Amino acid sequence: MAYEQEVQKDVKRAAGLYTGLGVLMILLGAFAVLIPNVASWGMTVLIGWILVIGAAFLFAWSFTAPGALSVITRIAWSILTLGAGLFLLINPDKGAKALTLILIIYFLASGVIRLGAAFAQRGIQGAGWLGLSGALSLIIGLIFLVDYPQSADWAIGLLVGIDLIFGGWTLILLSNEAKHEVLEE
Repeated sequence: MAYEQEVQKDVKRAAGLYTGLGVLMILLGAFAVLIPNVASWGMTVLIGWILVIGAAFLFAWSFTAPGALSVITRIAWSILTLGAGLFLLINPDKGAKALTLILIIYFLASGVIRLGAAFAQRGIQGAGWLGLSGALSLIIGLIFLVDYPQSADWAIGLLVGIDLIFGGWTLILLSNEAKHEVLEE
């Protein structure tokens, strides 16, 4: 019995943490949705730093390769990664345009592929949801494309904001469910 009470305390404590994280994610997401240009710039800079740090690790990893050709190709890979990261850090506006263009291509291609898969699987349960997902992806890609390059100012921030809001709600709902599960036992 004491063990069960201890588990209940742990779940409640963790649920409270998840609720707090969920609220924080929702607030950050709302900020990103309300000021998407700032969030887009911030994400571009963050990706730039991730690439620069990754390049340092790739460079160090280069010297673990057997043979000169492997070392040279890994060094080249690290230089390319460093260059991409520095480009994003030095030119965040151009970097956001490049990243938005990649997103446009992804959403358009993903939408077409999912619509094709839904058409190929018509009659199978769930194919309609796949088609809807594909149509929405295609619409998002077209919205970004029609407004490109201006969409680079807001697209990344808007998507990150929406994702943070949904992620935050998910954490809150899961923590509430965990609390109820413990209370029912």
